[in-house]
Amino acid sequence: MDLGLQNKIAIITGGSKGIGRATALALAQEGVDVAICARGIQELEDAAADIQAQTGRRALAIRADTGQPADIQNLVAQTVAQLGGVDILINNAVNSTAAPFMELADADWLNHINVKIMGYVRCAREVIPHMQQRGGGRIINIGGMAARYSNPLTNSNGVTNASVSNMAKNLADQVAQDGILVNCIHPGTTRTPRQTMILERQARDANITLAEAEARAIANIPIGRMVEPQDIADLILFMVSNRAAAITGQTIAVEGGAVRAINY
Repeated sequence: MDLGLQNKIAIITGGSKGIGRATALALAQEGVDVAICARGIQELEDAAADIQAQTGRRALAIRADTGQPADIQNLVAQTVAQLGGVDILINNAVNSTAAPFMELADADWLNHINVKIMGYVRCAREVIPHMQQRGGGRIINIGGMAARYSNPLTNSNGVTNASVSNMAKNLADQVAQDGILVNCIHPGTTRTPRQTMILERQARDANITLAEAEARAIANIPIGRMVEPQDIADLILFMVSNRAAAITGQTIAVEGGAVRAINY
């Protein structure tokens, strides 16, 4: 199936590992040139080199903290200068603390809000003029299922994930006339370094092993396994392709059926 992505240009924040890295590789495999950003430069450069070696597409490693407006401005400017523009933005960067409500200080909340909510806002604000010049584009916000259910270790996640879903709809309505489609994806329990941190905390609090904590998490997922980063990347490929040209302002969950609530 031709997704119409050949020679497109994408920015993926939080692109050095987990969902971001899987998405960058999947896009490059479809002929997209990618710019990935993260705070840790060595892991970032390793990821870009691996993507380029596997696909032959250009892969830029640009160190950026999405909590810093100047870093985002540089990220977009360098992408445009070196790759030629921006067609796709995958807002994925996050930096949060897995802890019960009473353990979270103001700094923990504000850091998460700044990096994720405001980081997504800043990235979108920077790329939209370039997308408008190119006649359209795609923006995907990666949220999370904490937006739809409570968990004692994901307090700030629930707030930020609900926010980036709301942002996607509001922004989608304002830029659709420019050919820019904006959507949100809520991953469920996904095998990422951040999920491992949550499982480690759950294991410690329950005095069980990490393997036991993972087994408990999987027991609540009807498909019988964790969501993998590739599962998210596969949906992103479709959502940024020509095959999803009539989908905008939506939030789609990829959680293996774990949430029992019905969302209309």
